[in-house]
Amino acid sequence: MNLKLKKGFTLVEVMASVTLLVMAMGLALSGYMFSLKNVNQADVQNELDMDVQLTMERLKKDLRLSSLDAMFYFPSGAGPYKALSFPLAEDSDGDGILETDAIGKILWDETVIYHIRPTTPNQLVKTTFKPRDNSLSDAQRQAQLESVVKYGHGSSTYNSQNATSKMIFENLLEWEINPKSGRFDAYSPALTRDSSSLGYILLDPGEHKFTFKVIDKNRNSGGYKIGLDQLFVSPSYSEREAEAQLPATAQSGATAISRYMPVGSWKGNHHLVFPATSVGNSFTLTLNNDQWEETNFGALGYAAEDTEFIFDETLTPKDNIVQLRGNDITWEASEQTGSLIGTSISNTTLKGTTVAVHINGAELLTNGNWTVYNGKKCKLTFQANATGRLQVKNVYIGKTTSTEKTVFSLDGAPKNARFSGSSESGIMMAGATETSDWIDFEINTTNNYIVVFKIKDDSDKCFPMAWENQYSPNDCVVAGNPTNHIIGLKSITASYPESGTYTSQIFDTHLSKPRYGDLSWNAQSPPGTALSFKVRTGSNPDLSDATNWESTSASSVNPRSVGASYKRYIQFQTLLQSNPGADYTTTPKLKDITIDWGGERQLVDIGGIFTKGPDYGMFEIQVDGNPLRSALIVDLEIYDEILTMDHESLKVTSSLKIELTPRNSGK
Repeated sequence: MNLKLKKGFTLVEVMASVTLLVMAMGLALSGYMFSLKNVNQADVQNELDMDVQLTMERLKKDLRLSSLDAMFYFPSGAGPYKALSFPLAEDSDGDGILETDAIGKILWDETVIYHIRPTTPNQLVKTTFKPRDNSLSDAQRQAQLESVVKYGHGSSTYNSQNATSKMIFENLLEWEINPKSGRFDAYSPALTRDSSSLGYILLDPGEHKFTFKVIDKNRNSGGYKIGLDQLFVSPSYSEREAEAQLPATAQSGATAISRYMPVGSWKGNHHLVFPATSVGNSFTLTLNNDQWEETNFGALGYAAEDTEFIFDETLTPKDNIVQLRGNDITWEASEQTGSLIGTSISNTTLKGTTVAVHINGAELLTNGNWTVYNGKKCKLTFQANATGRLQVKNVYIGKTTSTEKTVFSLDGAPKNARFSGSSESGIMMAGATETSDWIDFEINTTNNYIVVFKIKDDSDKCFPMAWENQYSPNDCVVAGNPTNHIIGLKSITASYPESGTYTSQIFDTHLSKPRYGDLSWNAQSPPGTALSFKVRTGSNPDLSDATNWESTSASSVNPRSVGASYKRYIQFQTLLQSNPGADYTTTPKLKDITIDWGGERQLVDIGGIFTKGPDYGMFEIQVDGNPLRSALIVDLEIYDEILTMDHESLKVTSSLKIELTPRNSGK
């Protein structure tokens, strides 16, 4: 073997190889360390994300069973807050239904406080007092919260013997709790209305000041106006007409007024307008915690007997009212016959003839129910045709029990009609009408009547208008012979009835035993007319357990004590009486009625129906200087620090901001 042909690695080659190997191992180790750092950062991030999610889910679960009206915050004041105390409802049998007391209020079983314990690192802690001491006052409840925040546990405050604390997680953290305030953006390209709930507030009995303040405007809006149609500000959910609450208790920047809205669906055809010009303009209304204000009438369940509710444009301001029904045309020949125009009969043989017209007022088997109003007195109107003059005499009206229209049997003595004090009418020119004086004869829509008269025995005054019957013949008899025309008699006018009643819907106070106060009203009562009221209450929604109206006493004293038994459901009945001295042609007009009671301290959902338009702004509501709260906004951030490959500190964070809405209100 030739040893000269054998070759090995030189020292240089070995050193180069070692260098390359070291470099490769260094690169591999660097890659491993980089991956390890990334894995560590991802693990930390995942852990933080999980803590945030689990914490928020825990809060959601607890707060869902709580109530905004029973919450306390730290620090006290307007916020933001760092700790929260709230009650949890009891479900002792695990059936998913919260337990309630004898009057239906939720039984709060425990108090929960979420707070931060300032250790290193911080701890988010849940301190629980179970069973809850429901005898604590609001001040004691706030002091309990402040003690837990100060000491980090519940061992140094009220109900300490039932306190336990549990750490939710331990880490560096920041959080804020902010109640969501009630605000409304009233911008809309077109004038319209919108119903909205703006939030909750705890109200004591008595009067409260509701302040509406402009806070901004939509970028598309041309102004800052506020418009209110109706307000919902009571535990009983009663509707309040916003314009009825004027004048404003206080205002700045503009003056709140009532504006007539003839077009659209604004309740009462009015709304309250505050023509604000800038952010910060405000007005304040003073409203009672709870009462029933009836201003529009006609709610589902009302009953009107010889009364009606109308929008009266003769009043200033125009208003919805209740009044007696009538003082208008109750019967027309054109309606009973279906001949809307009438025809001219040029027949001088009618002179000196007697005409009897059957008034189909009652619910006859055929062609009945043509009278519209009841009235204590009546008038008769006659009409000449287009071709000649007319004069009638010996005019009578009587009630009949006969349904056979060619056999006129009177029920009682007929009454004579006079014209300007005379026994016969004046001469009606061609196409003209003449109406009798008031006849002391009552019209009732359930009866049939006969009008008998004689056409003047004069060939120049015997041209009555005639209406041909389109439904059935024989509504009229001329000289003893049936005819399919109604001759001469154009219409009957009824005065108002002597009296009528309006019975309201049944109102739910949402209290088992409300202590009713006064009933008061606003009305227009012409001389000789009268208004009186009855009130009854009951525990059943249909008032089947209430006293009947016949046994309930009426009162015309304004205001008057309700004086009814203290039961949940309430109803009123109004008796309206006309003036006999004015031939029953005047009626009282009831504009509104209010019934109040001593309410209870309750959480109230504040909202309303608000006007929206192209020049309307954004506003918020405060009650007695306190903002509304519709939910809780919780903003939680957890963070940790890790070292980078460059040995620098890297902050890893996880945050979540959610809106939590408690579902219970304590009742």
